[in-house]
Amino acid sequence: MSDPPTMPDGMNERADDVSVAFLMLLERLSPEARAAFLLREIFGADYREIAAVIGKSEAECRQLVIHARAQLRDERLR
Repeated sequence: MSDPPTMPDGMNERADDVSVAFLMLLERLSPEARAAFLLREIFGADYREIAAVIGKSEAECRQLVIHARAQLRDERLR
């Protein structure tokens, strides 16, 4: 493991790397799963709100988020 960057440029570069890695992981999700995951995990939307946006039931949205979390966790471990 490398030492944390001490220069601001190094920190920006690392942040860019993390952002790109996160986007690559998100691209592996279906569009619906990606939307449900981001709405829930990033924006804190409840399942009722997610269901209204995606056009699925709250239970289906809950399953999308659960499966997205599992898929992202599994991909990250590889």
